[in-house]
Amino acid sequence: MGDAEQGGQGGGPGAPDPDGDGIFQPRDDGQLHFLPGTEDSAFPVTAPENATPLEEDEPEGTVPPSPLWAMKDRRHEQLPHLFGHPHRIRACIGAGDDAIYAIDDGRRHCMLGRRVGATRDGCVYSLVTRVPIDVYRSLASGGLSGRDAFLAGSDAGLSGTVDEPGVSNVFDVDFYERPDDIPAEYLPPAAFIDFAEDLPTADR
Repeated sequence: MGDAEQGGQGGGPGAPDPDGDGIFQPRDDGQLHFLPGTEDSAFPVTAPENATPLEEDEPEGTVPPSPLWAMKDRRHEQLPHLFGHPHRIRACIGAGDDAIYAIDDGRRHCMLGRRVGATRDGCVYSLVTRVPIDVYRSLASGGLSGRDAFLAGSDAGLSGTVDEPGVSNVFDVDFYERPDDIPAEYLPPAAFIDFAEDLPTADR
């Protein structure tokens, strides 16, 4: 695993307790509830029986769960093919705080994502946007900066991802109608943010 795939993951202060002593507490019916006092600051996550990992069908292992799930959730098109399709993209451009991940969105577009930060309960936030394929190619070739690539996109937004044993969830946090609406601290090459508390979720 390269440097670009290690930031913001793993244990550390405030990392979720695998025994269920963190914010999310398991119940016998397979659902999760919150510890008292956390209902207004945490997003509800369910743990269905025989849950399917959201990272399935990702043999490349190039893109971490966040922003992978957020990009899959927001992309417009998916091109199914029995043996895969020639337009499939799974890429990491740059490293560390400069890392930008990409997946295909049809033949003419691509989804870009970068990890913005994380909270103590293990929720990782990622900025994602949709760009023309030529923007992705310019970024990959070094002809365009990561910041300019995101500012050239559309349908940009911030998504949260929870990845726990038996729990896989992605949810919307914010939408940005114009590139200028994206907070500067979320754009590359801004440093990874340790959020003190969960961010409010967006209403679809």
